[in-house]
Amino acid sequence: MKKQGFTLIELMVVIVIMGILAAVAVPKLFAMIAKSKASEAGPAAGSYVHMQDAYFVDQQQVGNWNAIGYTAPSSSNFKYEGKDATSGKTWTATAKFNTDGKCTSDEWSITVNPTSKSISYTASDNCPALTPNFKSIGSSS
Repeated sequence: MKKQGFTLIELMVVIVIMGILAAVAVPKLFAMIAKSKASEAGPAAGSYVHMQDAYFVDQQQVGNWNAIGYTAPSSSNFKYEGKDATSGKTWTATAKFNTDGKCTSDEWSITVNPTSKSISYTASDNCPALTPNFKSIGSSS
């Protein structure tokens, strides 16, 4: 009767190879998870900017969240806050997740810069590693 199976050496080689693959893949996986969580901030900020633009065209002034009809998304990844336009930052999202040191701050923000005839926005650039296009939100280009 012939016995079939793997030798101890073969099993150890497979385990070592799996360990090496896991050591390479796990850090990449956590970075991708953080990036996917952070990607929520862009569309939420974009909605705020579009609603503020529409309100400004209609009323010739900036409005608070209630006035423009903006409601922050329900999220387990961010805490959203709104402030009066006269106080500077009018839209802020603070991360509830660990950014793993990839960001200078765990806060994404939009500041409204109104003039008598137009409105512009300044977006924070605290985390280009996770949200590379956030800085361009609200720009006219």
